[in-house]
Amino acid sequence: MANKWPDEIKHVVVLMMENRSFDHLLGDYTSINPACDGINPKAPSTNPLTDASGNMAVITQTAETAGYFALWAPPAPSPPALPAKDSEGFDLGHEFVDVVKQLDVSLKTSLTAPKLDGFAQDAYDKARNDLKVYKTYSQSMAQRAMNYIPFGSTPAADPLPAIQGLARNFTVCDRWFASVPGPTWPNRFFAMLGSCNGHLLMPSTGTVLAGIKSLIAQFGGDSIFSLLRDKGHDVRIYSDGAIPLAALVKGGLQHMSIDDFKSDVAGNKLPELSWIEPSYGLLNGKLGPNVSHHPPEDLRFGDQFVGEVFNALSANTNVWNKTLFVLLYDEHGGFHDHVVPPTCVATGSTVDVDWPNPFTRLGIRVPAILASPWLNPGLIPWTDNLQAQHYDHTSLLAFLCDHFQLPRSALGARVVVAQHFGNAPIWRTAASTAPAPKLAATAVPSRAGLPLIESQLATQSRQVVDSATGYLDGLDPEQIWKNSAQGVSSFLDSRTRALAEPGQAALTSAAPSADSLEAKLRRLQDLMATAHGQTVAAVGAPAVKTLQAGAAPAVVPAQLRVLCLPGVGFTPPANGQGSTDANWQEQWRTLIRSQLAQNGRVIDDQDIDFLPFDDQLKEGPDFAQITRGLAMLRDDARGKADEDFGSWGLPVNQMLRTTVGAIVQWIEDAELRTALTQHLLEKIDAFNPQIIFAQGLGSLIGYDALRRSVAKKGSALKLVDGRVFVSFGSPIALPLVMREVWGGRVMRLSENGRGIRRWFHLYNPNDGLLTRPITSPDSARVDLQTEFSVPLRDDLLDLNHAAQAYLSSATSQTGLWPQLARDVVAASALEVPAFLSRSGQRKRRALVVGINDYPEPGARLDGCINDTYLISRMLQESGYDAGDIRLLHDARATRANFVERLEWLVEGARAGDERVLFYSGHGTQLPAYSSSGEADRMDETLVLYDFDWDDENTHFTDKLFRQFYSHLPFDPNGHGAKLTVMFDCCYAGGMTRGNGRVRGITPPSDIRHRMLRWDPYAGDWDRRVYAADSDGRDFSEHDHTSRALTRTRSTQGAATGLRPEKKAQLQRQGKLYGHHGPYMPLMLYAARENEKANEYEVGSTSYGAFTYAVVEQLRKLQQENVTLGFDKLIEQVGKVLSARSLGQTPEIVGPSGVREAVCPWKISGLGK
Repeated sequence: MANKWPDEIKHVVVLMMENRSFDHLLGDYTSINPACDGINPKAPSTNPLTDASGNMAVITQTAETAGYFALWAPPAPSPPALPAKDSEGFDLGHEFVDVVKQLDVSLKTSLTAPKLDGFAQDAYDKARNDLKVYKTYSQSMAQRAMNYIPFGSTPAADPLPAIQGLARNFTVCDRWFASVPGPTWPNRFFAMLGSCNGHLLMPSTGTVLAGIKSLIAQFGGDSIFSLLRDKGHDVRIYSDGAIPLAALVKGGLQHMSIDDFKSDVAGNKLPELSWIEPSYGLLNGKLGPNVSHHPPEDLRFGDQFVGEVFNALSANTNVWNKTLFVLLYDEHGGFHDHVVPPTCVATGSTVDVDWPNPFTRLGIRVPAILASPWLNPGLIPWTDNLQAQHYDHTSLLAFLCDHFQLPRSALGARVVVAQHFGNAPIWRTAASTAPAPKLAATAVPSRAGLPLIESQLATQSRQVVDSATGYLDGLDPEQIWKNSAQGVSSFLDSRTRALAEPGQAALTSAAPSADSLEAKLRRLQDLMATAHGQTVAAVGAPAVKTLQAGAAPAVVPAQLRVLCLPGVGFTPPANGQGSTDANWQEQWRTLIRSQLAQNGRVIDDQDIDFLPFDDQLKEGPDFAQITRGLAMLRDDARGKADEDFGSWGLPVNQMLRTTVGAIVQWIEDAELRTALTQHLLEKIDAFNPQIIFAQGLGSLIGYDALRRSVAKKGSALKLVDGRVFVSFGSPIALPLVMREVWGGRVMRLSENGRGIRRWFHLYNPNDGLLTRPITSPDSARVDLQTEFSVPLRDDLLDLNHAAQAYLSSATSQTGLWPQLARDVVAASALEVPAFLSRSGQRKRRALVVGINDYPEPGARLDGCINDTYLISRMLQESGYDAGDIRLLHDARATRANFVERLEWLVEGARAGDERVLFYSGHGTQLPAYSSSGEADRMDETLVLYDFDWDDENTHFTDKLFRQFYSHLPFDPNGHGAKLTVMFDCCYAGGMTRGNGRVRGITPPSDIRHRMLRWDPYAGDWDRRVYAADSDGRDFSEHDHTSRALTRTRSTQGAATGLRPEKKAQLQRQGKLYGHHGPYMPLMLYAARENEKANEYEVGSTSYGAFTYAVVEQLRKLQQENVTLGFDKLIEQVGKVLSARSLGQTPEIVGPSGVREAVCPWKISGLGK
């Protein structure tokens, strides 16, 4: 053999367990082989201890009590007695700060000249902090940190027959160290990547974001898995845990079960590298067993698992004779070891902990056993001192690189210089012909009576997945981290029965869903993998399961299929005229083939198909529908162009029928929509496209079918899983469509990792055919603004050419096609958009706006800035942090700044989150126009600092406001997000009143004229009666006669333009698409629509009369120690304002359950 180790080894199986030091687990191997540097029974190690009272003690290494290897306080009594119901599981310290203390209790020379005298003290201090009921067992925990597991006097007497049996029969290494003095994650990353990329912190409260970034950072570099796979070698990760850490590194995405491992061994299909992670005791549908050796679980459960793995591996002689089995531990877990870790080559100069010369010393010594018929049993012999000869986790990588002829340099400096066991004098020249020993079964104890808990590592793993996916969605990872643990703890605390045996630990359906957690893990894998251009195997069909023994995984480009849903909804001839272009399908095919080819992807014509739906439209839209469509089109185009309608080239006798007419037909006909949905799903089932392009009406049909499938779940959801949806020239977010069809919301096309994997939405602001940008948040949707303006003939609108303009635009060239052309599309994995929101999110946020100093001197106010500080004080006394509140004053309160802060306010809001918007300043009303050019309604607008009557870009209307809140999580019973809006302004106009000022401005006379009419009976000008807002019509149910638009506050703030008027219709829509309708905030108004909002002087200080009265009543309630619902609070405020003869009546608008909810605000005395 060219190397010291045999080339005949074809399979390497690595099992890395958790949290035990060498002295603790194998130190008593000295009783088997005195040459081992283990426990010296004549001179056992000691550690000093100072207790909480200042008493000094010495803790000495002692053998663990036979039959009790768990870490609970108090220790479990002998059966049949049951443990105390309030027993507490304990985990020794093993974070970097703990290891520093363990290396030197004085903390002076921990990393320069370790003394290994702080294990007992660290365990004691941690127990004093962590144990809530049984702190008196803290010194006991210090003793447990020093203890070791004894071998039996005979193999049959070994308390851990699997691990101790392996040590007796195979090769033990007593110089294997953790790669870094720290916890699980960095050491496991070293074992897979050769580095932890500067990250030693495990995420925990206060360091969640750093921990999440650490995890994602690890994914960027090569791992042993990716190197092997790149060279055609077969690698598989086996674990019964829901979240093995190996599943979150490059090349390690797909994991299989331990039963799969057994099957692969038995079937001679074992890969070249098998990486096994134990399960950590995670609640995921059921509370799985903790077989990892992570405290507090009894060691015998993990020993049983080790025996199960080894016995399955060695049972097939053909496989065993070609296999090396490596049993390792990631780190010491806080247990004592007496050997000083050597110094080492640094892997980087930056680190996220206080370590002046980072990565220059290894971690505490850990157990390591090598098993193979090619190995001599006993200790690895050493020929030099410890500093010169030792191993760490990178030694495993060095061996694998040398054995499989991979470049060590790809895994970093530590791997390059690492020594490994392959070169040790431990190898046989021929494999042993003796049968592999069958490890004795481990007698595991009963868990009866012990509380149900997750191990700390299991809880952290869950929190990591929850928080990481939330982080990528722009949510607050710190809050998710807390919620993730609290939810599980609350569930487990409510259980009273004992945990069943391993694999039989099912609890109830109330347990956290396995599907949900696994879907989050899958999505996290998808996002991280595609950010680095990797392929993720399809859910439910891992490619590794079909590989044959020894065969390299074939990389075969998946066949790419594209389904097109055109925007032209009705193409049969009408009045002797047919489609505008008979070759439009060929144009689409040519464009798609060309764009994919430019990005390295070849696709055949037969792989591009179209969804015909002309027959579903039957006779097409009637004349009334075409006419309504024309009205919609003209109204929609108002403000987009100054040209006359005729210049758009839209001949009514042809194109309107096939575009907006067909869209109106689709909107009005629920049966047609259902038929088209089924038609599309049948086509998807038959054609199986990975990509669906959809334009105009086609995008409505596509979104409708896909969203229904996501809401319905089951077989419909399975049918659309993993596909890519590309919508363009789309009216999906048109308010009319949102109200009449979607029920007020554009929902995601994926939930919990299921459904459409990526949605690209292309929007052109110059498109005149009812298009809208989609504003609802969705991390799986990529919004691309494809701005272009195509010159059109006066007699023709070439919609096919418009499709070409969208899909060949510069934005599409860079943001769409390069991603669609990649092989990973077939595996449902695209690029993570660079502009994906990842900003932090807090449970509470408030935007507080006040404007005194308007540019027009006559419009200036006195009390608005005072109002903002009063409200900020109230919110802070109600639990808001100062950082939760943003103020906007005077010249900074422009429309642009207000919109930006409003986006911040609503960003990432989840159910239960609190949001407050307070505005103190002027308001006014504006006449708005219909498609006929007539003023037919009044819009209310805030008068921000740069307000201009003639520039609508400076207006902030109630209609615009709803775009910011309508997508928030909504539940009519108040269980959604909690947005409260206070407007201390009015819309009635006026300048001054008495000594105070009125918070409304009078419009110029020409604009005011549009708001009035002459009443000949009264002989005076009166408020004009307006026709209904056309956006408020229900096309399928209402007549279209004029009606007075009263603009009552019961309709404002309720997303009325997005909400169907009939409750039954909204309920049907919500059931179909999976929501409760558009969000309805709680709106508090200073005055009725036709009243004025006043300022109020308190001494020499001005406030808004409404704001001051609200805060005044809250102070009174706090003094009396009583609470009121918002509705009762506003009722009281109204009485106060009436008593002060201010002529204003406050109003409250919102769902009844929210109006009646107890107001959570409070404030102390109103002193300055």
